[in-house]
Amino acid sequence: MSFRSSSADRHAPRTAQASATRRGILALLGVSAAAVAVPALGGCSSGGTKTPVQSGAPTGRAVHGGTVRLAFPGAGAAESLDPTAGQATCDLVRYGIVFDQLFVFERGAARPSLATAAEPGTRGENCTLTLRQDVTWHDGSPFTADDVIHTFRHRASPDRPFPSELSQYFDLKAAEALDAHTVRVPTVRPVGDPATLFAGAGLYVIKDGAKDFTADSTLGTGPYRVTRFQAGVETRLERHAAYWNGAGNAERVTLLSIDDPQARVNAVKGDQADYASDVSYATAKSGVPGTGIQVRGGGEALRTTYGFVLNVTRGVCADPRVRKAIRLGIDREALVRSVFLGFGEVAGDLFGAGAKYFPDSVPVPDRDVARAEELLKAAGATGKPFVVRTAEYEAGLNSSSELFVEQLRGLGLDATLVKVGVNEGFDPAGMKACDALAFPLGPFSLALTYTRSAAYPSLAFPDEELNEAVATAISTTSETERSTAWATAQKVMLDRGNWVAWGRGDVLSVAKEKLTGVEGRESPKYPWLGKTGFVA
Repeated sequence: MSFRSSSADRHAPRTAQASATRRGILALLGVSAAAVAVPALGGCSSGGTKTPVQSGAPTGRAVHGGTVRLAFPGAGAAESLDPTAGQATCDLVRYGIVFDQLFVFERGAARPSLATAAEPGTRGENCTLTLRQDVTWHDGSPFTADDVIHTFRHRASPDRPFPSELSQYFDLKAAEALDAHTVRVPTVRPVGDPATLFAGAGLYVIKDGAKDFTADSTLGTGPYRVTRFQAGVETRLERHAAYWNGAGNAERVTLLSIDDPQARVNAVKGDQADYASDVSYATAKSGVPGTGIQVRGGGEALRTTYGFVLNVTRGVCADPRVRKAIRLGIDREALVRSVFLGFGEVAGDLFGAGAKYFPDSVPVPDRDVARAEELLKAAGATGKPFVVRTAEYEAGLNSSSELFVEQLRGLGLDATLVKVGVNEGFDPAGMKACDALAFPLGPFSLALTYTRSAAYPSLAFPDEELNEAVATAISTTSETERSTAWATAQKVMLDRGNWVAWGRGDVLSVAKEKLTGVEGRESPKYPWLGKTGFVA
């Protein structure tokens, strides 16, 4: 699900505001600009027997050897081996096993990868990175600080199609090597938890001097190396036996780019693939597609939160009584039954579930239609136009918006729905003209969730206490202060914010029953495949 740009964004510098683009939201949601929308579910009910869902891979040790074939949504000719360019699901999965990052997200928190530590200065004025010393590139050469410095400068270069958002926090061009495995990076504003920012930036480390990325020239430090690449069709990879975190199980991995979700399932059913990602709830509800095949879920901790962001730059939602009325008046149970079809649960009004610092429990408002109608009447909103905007970034997002509009009409708002394609969903003019935007978000860090949302005027919630709390959470070097600051930020959003998060849904896939090693880590939409293989 990883929003951005606003004159009200007091905890982001003007350089961050200037660099805000639609791509920032798409990256947060995990959707490429070239993505193909999944058909809506049409608001069907959840009656009938639920399809059994496996919550994890089969037990047992994977055997070494063989080929694993996995199907993901692609981006056609726009796919790229350049880890600073591609944003399709297939691109991101590929980057994750060809390259490594300094830090990665796992279960909502930053974990060491190529860097073992990121120590902030006493006042957050710089960051010292300690790098692993046992890492080699696919050509056998050693990984050093020079590679990290080249990566920083490459990502910060103005000629990059998507310059790194890390430039909001770090002076990447001023990074220097203290020795072969230590790098110091100055900050442009205080940073107290640099590992989380690095983990959230999608910073894949490239070899010193690397500029071109072809099947023959692309080198990484990851568990697999590219042997063939055909954009929009397939990528073939072979195991890097000297991988620093232990060689992979499969000898070869083939990534198939298949946009249509049913075609991905059919590829598994027809034995052209061993795994299909992003399976719709309707498909999963219809049952297991064949013998020896499972429907799998990423687990409750990695569910996607579905909801709406209310646009407080427009008159209706600027009134806190209207925001409270919508939260009290919607039927969350009906939304969950209609959209998730048994593969989800109701939620309170916070995004970021699964991330570090997220509350153990979030209250779900009791539905009170009478009170909601009173609040709307007191605010003078009864009968006022209310535009809801949606695009099918996740299966069922459009159908949830249809039901949401019906429920708003029942409360007394003159609600209408605008459906657009994925490429148009976060058009600034379109967002500005709506009162609520359908929004799904996975278990990304709170830093990513709150700073990106604050940077887009139509999504931001301009609140002094919120801005101060987020600024403190980003800048402080104290774990206690950071935890308290995030608690404050989330309390503000629950008390008076502009989020209506109504449910959390499973991220589903279809896989051969003996396939293992497909790890959710940051999100099951983009699994890490470094240990994939088959059990005996």
